[in-house]
Amino acid sequence: MSNPIRVAVAVEGPTDAIVLQAILKCILGSIEFEFQILQPEGAASIALPSTGVGWAGVYRWCRQSATKGGGSVGGSAVFSNHDLLVVHVDADVAKMNYSRADIQDAPCQDLPCNQPCPPPEATTDALRMVVVRWLGERQCPSQVVLCTPSMNMDAWVIGAVFPSNAMVTRGDWECNQNPQGQLGNIPKKQRFQKSQRGYRAKQTEISSGWGHLSQILTEAGRFDREFRAALQSASTCAPRRSLGR
Repeated sequence: MSNPIRVAVAVEGPTDAIVLQAILKCILGSIEFEFQILQPEGAASIALPSTGVGWAGVYRWCRQSATKGGGSVGGSAVFSNHDLLVVHVDADVAKMNYSRADIQDAPCQDLPCNQPCPPPEATTDALRMVVVRWLGERQCPSQVVLCTPSMNMDAWVIGAVFPSNAMVTRGDWECNQNPQGQLGNIPKKQRFQKSQRGYRAKQTEISSGWGHLSQILTEAGRFDREFRAALQSASTCAPRRSLGR
C-alpha cells in the first residue's frame, strides 16, 4: 500500500485553503493525500496567527521560512515533512505595495507589478517572480507550486460552481476586478456565503467543476499543469510512493 502524498499550503486565508483542498481532490483523484495548512498559522483554531492573514501574511511566512532555510525555502524543514508546497497569492496583489502592508524588509521594491489585462499572465508572470524572491529563490523549486488566481480565488470558485454564468463564459473573466461581486447577480436560491462554512458546502461542486475550469481559465490551467508536473517529480524522487493514475 502506497503512502499518501503530503501537501502543505501557504495561503492568504482559510477559505482559500478550502478551495485548494477541493481542487486537489479533483487533480489527485484516487491518490490518497494529506493536506496541511502552514499559513495562516492557527487557521484551524481560534488562535490569532503570528504572521497575519492576506498576502502580507503569505509574504511574512515565506520570508520566515527562507530565513530558517539559510536564505531559501529549499533549505528549510518544510520538505522534511511534506512532499509538495503550494504557495497562493491572488493576482490582484500585483497592484499592492509593501508600505501599505507595513512591510519594511522586502528583498526589493518589486511591488506593484501589475500589467494591463488581458492577458492575465502578463501580471501573474511578474507576480510569480515576486513570490519566488520572497522564498529566497532564483527560480521556483520543483517541490513548490505557485497558485496565482486572476484576479482572485473567487474567480475560480464562481467559475467552477456556475460554469454557464454569462460573465464567466464571455472570455475576460480573469480580468474582472471584482469577481465576488457577481454573487449578487446570481439567483438568491443559488447564492452562498463567502465564508468557511459557505465554501465547505460548495467543495464538491468546486471539485467537479475544476476539469472544465482548468480548460477555460489561463491561471487555473497553469496551476493544474504545474501541480501535476510537481506530483510526477515527487513520484520520481520518492519511488516508494505510487502516484500515477
